[in-house]
Parts: sequence; C-alpha cells; structure tokens
Amino acid sequence: MINAVSLSLWDFCSALHRRRLKGIGGLLFLCVGLCLSPGTWADDDPQVTVNDAFINVHNGPGRGYPVFHVVERGETITLLKSRTDWIKIKTYRGKTGWVRRSDLQFTLGPDGQPPEFADSKQEDYLTDRFELGVALGDFDGADSLTGTLGYRFTENLTAELRVAQNTGQFSDSQILAVALLHQPFPEWRISPFFSLGTGEIKTLPSATLVEPEDRKDTLIQASLGSYIHLTGRFFMRVEYTNHMILTSRNDNEEVNEWKVGFNIFF
Repeated sequence: MINAVSLSLWDFCSALHRRRLKGIGGLLFLCVGLCLSPGTWADDDPQVTVNDAFINVHNGPGRGYPVFHVVERGETITLLKSRTDWIKIKTYRGKTGWVRRSDLQFTLGPDGQPPEFADSKQEDYLTDRFELGVALGDFDGADSLTGTLGYRFTENLTAELRVAQNTGQFSDSQILAVALLHQPFPEWRISPFFSLGTGEIKTLPSATLVEPEDRKDTLIQASLGSYIHLTGRFFMRVEYTNHMILTSRNDNEEVNEWKVGFNIFF
C-alpha cells in the first residue's frame, strides 16, 4: 500500500506540474481574494507597565524562539494578541515580539493591579498552526480512510493535503488531493467550514473481475462540514464531500462521501 501511495504521489505531482498548476493557482488566488480579509487591531489594545527587573521578549511564540529584546521595570507595553501560553506585545519603541503569558503577572494595569487573562481558548490554536487529522467514512458504499495535513495561515484559511484509501466490494480506490478550506467563525465551539479541492483518484478493480484495468482520473472536491472543539488542541471534524470524477469516457462520475474524524493542532 505504501508503494502504491508513493507511486500515486509521484504521478500526481508530475501531472500537477504539467497540466494543473495554473488551474490550482487560479483557484487559490480566487479563494484567497474572496475569503481572506485583512485583520485589524482594536484602537484600545490594553497596555501594562513592567513591575519586575525585566521581561524577556522572544521573536516567536515558543520556547525555541530566541530572546532578542528585554523590557525593563517601568516600561509600558501594548498587548496585541494571544496564542496559547504566549502574548504578542509592542514596546513604546515600536518593537514587537512575544512574551510568556505567565510573565505578565509581573506587570501592572492602569488600575495598579496585575492584569487578569482568560484561559487559552480554542481560537488560540488556529493561526500559524499545522493540523493533522484522520477520518473514517462512507465513500458511496465503500469504507473510506482519510488522512489530512493542513497549514492554517490565518484564523480562517487553511491549505490542506488529503490522502485517502477507499475499500469496496468490487473495487478499491486511492485519492491524493490538495484543497483550500475556509472557516468563517473559528471561535465557535461548533464551527462550520467549506472547502474546494482538486487531485487524482486511482481506481483498482477487483482481481475477480474480467479484464480488470486500473484507471486514473482527475478529481474535483467540494466539502461542507464542522469542527467541534473537544479540549485544548483536539477537535472532532464532521464532513460531507461531493467528488466529481472527470473520466476519459463520455460521462463523468459523481460520488458522495460522509466521514467523521479527529484533528489535532501542533
């Protein structure tokens, strides 16, 4: 199976380079233009004053990012946004960076008291994050197993790679596709999404059939579904996908798929 998937990946990438790169690029450009709107910061971003000797400022939201600046006692910093255990700040000199959420206990708000922060919420995991998922479903009567790898480059928009294996009574099939997913309300606990994708499906008829013949066809996908936040980084994902298979015959095929799975952000 691994060899088959690897071969399909190679074939798909070659075909994508030759025939569909412009089409996918146009699809991505169109969807970005329709779905992506620039984020704006509120005019009243909260400010706090450092009440400790210093606080380290990192150039990214994680322990692996180096310290490139420190803010000292008495300096005022502006809080821009949060991501899990990190807060993005801006100094009065205009430098921006990330500090640990726990370090802000050593700051004072306008009322002279340490600021209070709500616990990390699900939207804290939804920007600049990789997303890994697995799902089981029904592919027009066949059992389906789908793996996804996505990169969420805004709170609303995700680029996704999909690999699927479908096992049926008379034939099996393998799918490799890329998609663009839009999630308009990422802060909702049950958050709807829709996506458009394209790729390749390889159909493998049962060996018991007379003169079985493997077939590769172009695939277009349109999906609707919802993320359901469970806890922390874990989400359930429920999805309906309509597959339009562009065959070399006179008529195209349309396949409906329902699936449910689990996704984790990292």
